[in-house]
Amino acid sequence: MIRFSALALVLAFTTLSAQSIKKQARDGAPQLAMTSTELSVLGDPLFRLVLKTKPNEIRFDEVVRLLKGATGTEHFFVVDEKIIDPAIGQSRRAVIGFKGSNQGLVLVTNVMLSVIFDSNTVRPGFIEAWGWDKKLSRYNYYRLDKEGGTVSWKFRGSSIDADKLTQTQRNGTCMACHLNGGPVMKELPFPWNNWNSFQSQSLYLTPGGAGHWTIAEGSHLATLEGAESMETDFILPALKQFNGRRIEQLTKKNADGTASILDGKRALRSLFETTEFNAISSDAFSGLHPFQGSAPGLPSGVVKVPDTFFLNANLFAGGKVTQYQGLGIDQARDFALVLVVQPAEYRKLVNDAATKLNNRLGDSSFAWFVPEASHSDNHMVDRLIINGVITQQFAAAVLAVDVENPVFSLKTPALLQFIPKTFRFSPRDNDSVPTPHPDELTKAVIAALQATSPVAGSPQADFLALLKAPNPVTVLRQRVQAYLAREQAALANVATREAELNRLFDVVLSRRQEALTNPLFKQLNETGNLLFAVP
Repeated sequence: MIRFSALALVLAFTTLSAQSIKKQARDGAPQLAMTSTELSVLGDPLFRLVLKTKPNEIRFDEVVRLLKGATGTEHFFVVDEKIIDPAIGQSRRAVIGFKGSNQGLVLVTNVMLSVIFDSNTVRPGFIEAWGWDKKLSRYNYYRLDKEGGTVSWKFRGSSIDADKLTQTQRNGTCMACHLNGGPVMKELPFPWNNWNSFQSQSLYLTPGGAGHWTIAEGSHLATLEGAESMETDFILPALKQFNGRRIEQLTKKNADGTASILDGKRALRSLFETTEFNAISSDAFSGLHPFQGSAPGLPSGVVKVPDTFFLNANLFAGGKVTQYQGLGIDQARDFALVLVVQPAEYRKLVNDAATKLNNRLGDSSFAWFVPEASHSDNHMVDRLIINGVITQQFAAAVLAVDVENPVFSLKTPALLQFIPKTFRFSPRDNDSVPTPHPDELTKAVIAALQATSPVAGSPQADFLALLKAPNPVTVLRQRVQAYLAREQAALANVATREAELNRLFDVVLSRRQEALTNPLFKQLNETGNLLFAVP
């Protein structure tokens, strides 16, 4: 009788898996066998529940079954820039999340799949996926495709150090879109333009719905949910988990009870630069979408421009769905009432700009669709404040430099150079008193700025003055109030309203263009000229 040792069985498994699961650094790169060491560290649910024992499983239904097990549940979400068009013969992207547990592994926020389907079936032989490896604090990325001649699974890298990659290093990798390494949902906030949601239900994806697709009668679309659940149940918790671990990995505890940040510029980058963006809009349908069929040619009602278009209201005020602590500047929410565009006014703005989607004149499904500061960046900053890494006053000083540009600022990125490589801070818990202003970091940055003798009127000079103020939060609040009063006056005055509307819509177009053309962000546009309507 032949007896196998436990080690022999492990080696047999890893050899089989190495033959079946390849690693591929980027699109078109050679597919290499994974070593037993590389395979041994993979601990995410996709690997442990599917690929570890069935590395050659390529059937979508079976992958879903293996992931959810006997007690887990499947949750199906659909996104597409032409989602408003019910015509047969098109394709859509679906994202599949899971809840519950399987073999002791928690599924929610820890594994997701992405597939393509048409009016009849899910495309066979193609799955993109990520899984959270709790032990290594990283997302592992996988792809099932036919590259290489036969359909097979490829390990496509992890989130480790994703935020440090150059654009060249990102090209052709999963990190071209997952810029910081975590999950991405561009249209994260209400009303989730381009997603099926309670605000915009796609009846053709609903069994018995008008003109419903055949696939709607299948088991997967029976679990179809709205993007509102995708946001609150999957993406927000996943990014909370991810950012928390990122901060931990950049922090060292000291013997005296303090802690140190090991790479200041990397830890604070989200405060100074846009590293990702989300997209927000009014809750009114534009009525101008070129794929809507018999479009009415006018918004469904008045277009209420969101407060986050004007400034980073989520971080300034806090609260709402994301539940940021924020900076306590409640006046930032008053911008939600500043601009209410009448339907005829909005149509004129769009027509005068001659915006197009897919070379057809028109606008997005929801009106005033525009990039905004990302939850990924905002949550990172909020956690830095809550953890005591930075003070509210320091954050306010940075944000006050460019209040009117909450995303793609041209002023604040240049200030990141003054952040020291390392600095100490006093960690906070829920009951501890915040560190007084100025803290060690603030003093170090003041010294670095003063050493350069910044030119009067420059962002550097403004930043220095803000940091030296008794309370930068008060200064930021004053700037918000002045900005609010100026916009209210310009938009309420018949003599100036049209000019201000045109100026603000130019800002919309400028931010859309930046998202579409910036080398870092343009990879997030996977649909050519269907994401943002531009001239």
